Amino acid sequence: MKLYLNLAKHILYHNLGWIPYPSICTYLITWRCELNCYMCNIPGLQDKTELDTQQAKSLFEQFKGLDVVRITGGEPFVRKDLEEIVEHILTHCGTSTVVLNTNGYQSQRVIEFARGMAADGRGTLQRAPTFHYRVSLDGMGDRHDEIRGVKGAFERAKETLEGLVRLRKGKGLCVGVNLTISRKNIDQIEPLQDFCQRLGLDLQYQVARRDRHLYENYQEGERQMELDLFDSFSQEEIERIVECLSRDTKSFDFKEGLVKRFFNEGLKNRLLYGKRQPDTPCVALTSHIRILPDGKVPICIQSNTRVGDLTRETLEELWFGQKIERYRKIVRECPGCWMPCDVIPSAIYTGSLFKALL
Repeated sequence: MKLYLNLAKHILYHNLGWIPYPSICTYLITWRCELNCYMCNIPGLQDKTELDTQQAKSLFEQFKGLDVVRITGGEPFVRKDLEEIVEHILTHCGTSTVVLNTNGYQSQRVIEFARGMAADGRGTLQRAPTFHYRVSLDGMGDRHDEIRGVKGAFERAKETLEGLVRLRKGKGLCVGVNLTISRKNIDQIEPLQDFCQRLGLDLQYQVARRDRHLYENYQEGERQMELDLFDSFSQEEIERIVECLSRDTKSFDFKEGLVKRFFNEGLKNRLLYGKRQPDTPCVALTSHIRILPDGKVPICIQSNTRVGDLTRETLEELWFGQKIERYRKIVRECPGCWMPCDVIPSAIYTGSLFKALL
């Protein structure tokens, strides 16, 4: 009930132009990753600074409650203190939903973490949150390994998914798959859809892009230059992608199904017709804050501009100070992206999702 009341408050505040404390936090907990994906420049960022355990815990003590915490990276399970940090967030932020993005490479570690965080094992908490585990898959078998740059990555991810599926019944956890579409895997969309159907997994799509954003995959070099741009697909390829998206109509979770329907419709319209429908205002820097591994705060995933540094200023100083207003103006004037990690929170926390479904 608290989540829905807070959601209603944020929709009202958005319509009135008021700025509350953020209710959604995307925390890139590390730059490090075991894989070497061709569409990502994380390997070039792994020597960058990260908050230590105590710094991360102190940072989250500044929030006035968070509905949703999304933990990503890099690969979150590279951090040995992941459990300690997540426990601290739950204790201090009253979070109802935790989303963990993972490549699934550390199968046993992920499954043990999920078992430890499961609803029936959380006697120290007043209430158990819902955990959403999103495992990245970009193809079946060797194709996934090729895209992810490590032999055996598919089998590890498959083992992780199968272990999470065995755990999920009655445990307060949801399991899904993230697919990044590029020219390298258009022919893998349908096999992945069939794989997910067999395991009862919702599949979330995004299209690979090369942008001047926080993962810095705009850098020059052969590895970067071969990356497909959003608009570089042939008409035939676009039609095939859209046909695959239209094929994916079944959802295994009601709320996930609403979100998937909204996002897929927008992706199809943008790819096939260049039409921005449905659309949503963006809640970056209003309801949604993104924190980098070093404590800096970017505008969003599509921008490498840092608006502040939470190791040098408090959350309150950053969020309610004058400096951030010029960046909020940039967000308001932005023509928008269609990346699920920003679009989905925006659609929910502005009410656009519900309007589109009426």
